[in-house]
Amino acid sequence: MIKDTAQPEQSKPAEQNKSGSPWFVLGILSIGVILAALDLTVVVAILTSIMDSLDVTIDNIDQGAWIVSAYLLAYTVTMPFMGRVSDVFGRREVFLGALLVFVAGSVVGALATSLPIMIAARSLQALGGGAMVPVSMAVVGDLFPSNKRGMALGIIGAADTAGWVLGPLYGSLMLRYFNWHSIFWINVPLGLISAAIIYFMLKPALKTSRTSSINFGKLWKNIDIPGFLLLAVSLTCLSLALGGKDTAALSGASLEEITKNPLKEYQIPLLIGAAVALILFVLTELRIDKPLINIRTFLRVPYSAANLANLFIGGALVAALVGIALFVNSTDRSNSAIDISFHSALALAPLTLGMALGAVLGGWLSDRLGYRLATIFGLVLVSGGFLLMNRWDTHWQPPNDLWNMLPGASVAGLGFGFVIAPVGSAVIDWAEREEIGVAAALVLILRLVGMTLGTSFLTTWTLNRYNDLKPKNIDITKIDAQALSLPLAQAVTEVFLGAAALAALAIFPALLLSQRKLSSQEEQDRHEISHLL
Repeated sequence: MIKDTAQPEQSKPAEQNKSGSPWFVLGILSIGVILAALDLTVVVAILTSIMDSLDVTIDNIDQGAWIVSAYLLAYTVTMPFMGRVSDVFGRREVFLGALLVFVAGSVVGALATSLPIMIAARSLQALGGGAMVPVSMAVVGDLFPSNKRGMALGIIGAADTAGWVLGPLYGSLMLRYFNWHSIFWINVPLGLISAAIIYFMLKPALKTSRTSSINFGKLWKNIDIPGFLLLAVSLTCLSLALGGKDTAALSGASLEEITKNPLKEYQIPLLIGAAVALILFVLTELRIDKPLINIRTFLRVPYSAANLANLFIGGALVAALVGIALFVNSTDRSNSAIDISFHSALALAPLTLGMALGAVLGGWLSDRLGYRLATIFGLVLVSGGFLLMNRWDTHWQPPNDLWNMLPGASVAGLGFGFVIAPVGSAVIDWAEREEIGVAAALVLILRLVGMTLGTSFLTTWTLNRYNDLKPKNIDITKIDAQALSLPLAQAVTEVFLGAAALAALAIFPALLLSQRKLSSQEEQDRHEISHLL
């Protein structure tokens, strides 16, 4: 609820100090964000161990893959719905509920004794995890004015990105020194401590609803259930048809394993289903008074431009994630799959650290120079980083030559980090205040959709290119293994060139980014909300 602030100006700092700093709350929110992001990919490094413990044979790896896919699906589908719920019900309540659901899923996962229970646990985790990132971004939109929001969003973006990119490395380390159960158990104390701090530090008034109390009947009337279901069907069909390959690559899987799709025979029907559901979703949103996503907001050029740039960024980002993992997999001579996975995670570390640093710097830069210049600068760095990666020597062998990969991956990572905050801030800036939660979710969804589409194209093209480059009409039992792996490494470096072009293409919508001039009433609302802590 937003109250009339007729109180003297000097009383506001006292109220703020009584409840704590927005930056402190942001730090606590980031813990939840990084936990949810870690669990998005941490399982790929320990999947085999979990399957062994649950008596799932390697022949049924397609069933075990649902331990990963269930989280990704529920994570993606949950975001728009919970973003909208937080717009109506309040950020604190939704974030606390999400944290507790995530903790409950972690407990069930740690105690799981069968594959169905583990899949259910991962889905439960994702229902909580999928809400935490968009709600955290919405809190930033509520608490920070536009001239300070970039840095705050950069911190959220750094936490989110670091989590899901470091997930495989984190999983590998935990598996080396403990067991896979510990990965789930560690979420419990961290989640509960974060929930307790958020409960006392984030006031329940932090919501966009102007009602003094919540009526659950009215709550559900304010949420577009048909729209949510149609969007969920579209995203689910798209993910089933094309998704899951990026997480497989992060685990050190081979190209053949990554391109394998157990639902391949249903791919075309699933894609048609995704398209039909999306069309019906748009038509539904245009007809109702309180849509899940206000399609008419896309008529605002900076809003559409930011979302389009974000889609391109997702496609380019997955080229780095999957490409680096495939390059290491094709050149690594280690005998252990765990070692290959570990080396892949190490090779991704410069990209991850660059993104984390760039996200904070990009937020700082966008607060001072605006969204457009910060985004374009980041995209130029991304293209430059990919051009350096295009020059990687296919004869390099991890882990000794990982240092040679450092410049390209670091520059690209820094560039990706630079664009996270300004693009996200532009979307939130141009959304209506009562739509901030959904707008934050849309930023993440479109990036994931871009990654899904990019992964499908990348793996398909790389496999075809590999088949063109590999030796023909030769008995593979009489040929050196390196002769078979070098064509794959070469194909991956060519993908980096295409990713550089995609990042350059994203500059065109970035040119249309601008900061929104708020009305006097909107400025007053932002000022009131900034003192709710």
